[in-house]
Amino acid sequence: MDEVSPGIRTVCHGCRQVTQYRGDEGLIRPMVLPGSGSVWEDKAPGGMVEVPCPVCGESEDPGWVPGFVPPV
Repeated sequence: MDEVSPGIRTVCHGCRQVTQYRGDEGLIRPMVLPGSGSVWEDKAPGGMVEVPCPVCGESEDPGWVPGFVPPV
């Protein structure tokens, strides 16, 4: 499965955000939001630093990876 279909991409699992929304039928469902290509690392107690995402941070389209990539 080395071929990547044009137009298919997956939200990066390294920097994505997960939230919830209530659907029309009243059920609460998860919603995955694409990240910005950066993550926060704890470098010292109380010292968070924003660094590039190890999965997609150096790509041309941060927050996304090409092809279909199931979550681990």
